[in-house]
Amino acid sequence: MRAWLQTGFGGPEVRRLTEVAAPAPAADEVTVRMLAVALNRLDVLQRREPVIPGMTVPHVAGMDLIGEVVAAGADGPELLGVVVLIDPVVSCGRCELCLAETPTYCEAFQTIGSTRDGGMAELVTVPARNCTVVEVAADDSDSLARLAAVPVAGATAWRGLLGAGGLRAGETVVIPGAGSGLGAAGIQIALAHGAEVIALVSGAAKKERAERGGGVRVIDRSATDDWVAEVLALTGGRGADLVWDHVGGRFLGQALRATRAGGRVVLSGTTDGLDTELHLPDLYQRGRSIIGHGSYSRADMAAAVAAFGTGRFEVVIDSVWRFEQLPEAEARLESNDFFGKIVVLGPSFSPSTAPERKDAA
Repeated sequence: MRAWLQTGFGGPEVRRLTEVAAPAPAADEVTVRMLAVALNRLDVLQRREPVIPGMTVPHVAGMDLIGEVVAAGADGPELLGVVVLIDPVVSCGRCELCLAETPTYCEAFQTIGSTRDGGMAELVTVPARNCTVVEVAADDSDSLARLAAVPVAGATAWRGLLGAGGLRAGETVVIPGAGSGLGAAGIQIALAHGAEVIALVSGAAKKERAERGGGVRVIDRSATDDWVAEVLALTGGRGADLVWDHVGGRFLGQALRATRAGGRVVLSGTTDGLDTELHLPDLYQRGRSIIGHGSYSRADMAAAVAAFGTGRFEVVIDSVWRFEQLPEAEARLESNDFFGKIVVLGPSFSPSTAPERKDAA
């Protein structure tokens, strides 16, 4: 089979389309023919360096995956020919932590597309318990692309805002990266639950795009020296009830200052850096809280899939690419000149049936 195989760490040249042996499913696994895979920032970060403990090369990336089951192990369920959406979090499923719906704390924890091979290939093996059956045709590229965009962004946003963050109707939440798939998903979830949203973007074009749907106040970080001051101005000096920090780095200290007294910051990601500096009085003198995102559960994933998959929320797609165009799709992700999720279709979509590139309107 063909796979985009990463053989080292560095630029785009370390990932090449290569013939590799097809994987065989273990007893509790199924083999899935990839129909669409949505890109994540981690795909680029771990191409450059092994940011996730346990990630090694050679490696096949791709966490957000939808595909058709073509084979099953001895203990696998009868799923042949069924289209399934994949939860990338793999754990033992039996220990106390798994049974408590915290699979990322399991000692056997792995991630499809990071610490085990993922969806940037014609075929991938996954545990059968990680599959959610979805009602979509295997040749419906539009629906496949939208569903592929759901798992990581949808479940992370659901957990970060509603689970860890406890976001309630009437509260004001700050969501950075409104142009990212994660930020766009978070905005949809927050609005649907009655929150007031202040979105952060970089650039006038992204500001216009974020404002297009209505109901969101948008701050262009590239047009101000102090986005915290802008948040305080928009909230009458009070600050936000919640800041959802899915970027990390120096943003965390700024997020604290943007919250009200007794407010909270949920940390859900570190794409902008693993380390930060805090002015501690901002934390203890004002009674603010920093909350770790923690493990999203299968229930979080199921809720997100149900909400986005049934059209309750909008899935924001930036562009859709053919399998052979992965380098171009990844370059768009690295450019930061996108809005929404970037999706690569499976190789079954030939040049005659797949779009050259389809940008969001």
